[in-house]
Amino acid sequence: MPDNPEGSNTVRWAGSIGGAHGTTAPVTGEDEARERARELYGLAPEGFIEGRDALAQQLAEGGEPEIAAAIKKLRKPTLVAWAVNVASRERPADVAALLRAGDDLRQAQVAAISGKGADDLRTATQSRRMKVAALAEVALEAIGARGSAHRDAIVLTLEAASVDPELGERLRDGTLEREATPGSGLGPAGGFQLLQGGEGADQDDATTEEDRKREAKEAERAALAAEREAERASRRAEQLRAKARDASASAEAAEAEARRLADEAKTLRRRADRT
Repeated sequence: MPDNPEGSNTVRWAGSIGGAHGTTAPVTGEDEARERARELYGLAPEGFIEGRDALAQQLAEGGEPEIAAAIKKLRKPTLVAWAVNVASRERPADVAALLRAGDDLRQAQVAAISGKGADDLRTATQSRRMKVAALAEVALEAIGARGSAHRDAIVLTLEAASVDPELGERLRDGTLEREATPGSGLGPAGGFQLLQGGEGADQDDATTEEDRKREAKEAERAALAAEREAERASRRAEQLRAKARDASASAEAAEAEARRLADEAKTLRRRADRT
């Protein structure tokens, strides 16, 4: 397995869960903690930090300080990473098919670089594209109405995970923390690199706090702008109502004058008829 692209922020669990890699091992406290960590990444992003801290405290109080410290370092997933994790949980068979397609694509890339197997490369590329599209739809549904804005990031992340063993393992476990982005060169991820975030839980929390402050300021500015617009609209409405009242009064006066002139004309006609 290649070096961890996110440094020390990923928990390196010694055992596998339920024979995920073809072996069956006795369930240990570490296996259970790893499974609990996987469950954390099934939470919505806004509930991750609270759930992570609660789990870390529970492990610490249960006599597992090292695992608790590792859990504490887990970082809140971005919206895209969370959605891809949801797709992984809902469609494990599709994930397995995607990872196989990624293996085929890597082999076809190597063959193509050596000057042979161009047809195999086209076939492998098309096969992976179809499997990425299937999982991407599930991830988009998880996000909901806002999903279309994240389609490209979801597709790129799935493509990256399909050709990088480290990301592929995280995709299989549903524990991706960040989306991936195209990088320079082929490399182990076939031209992709993982987006980096903070250096640990403290910075993650600080970033979250900064995001909240920024969103609060933006909301305050938007509220002030809306209030000013409402005031302008209110003044404009009052002006229009005043004009309407003036117009109504003018119309009533004109109607009264028309009635007076009509009555006067009738009086003059009767006099003329008697003459």
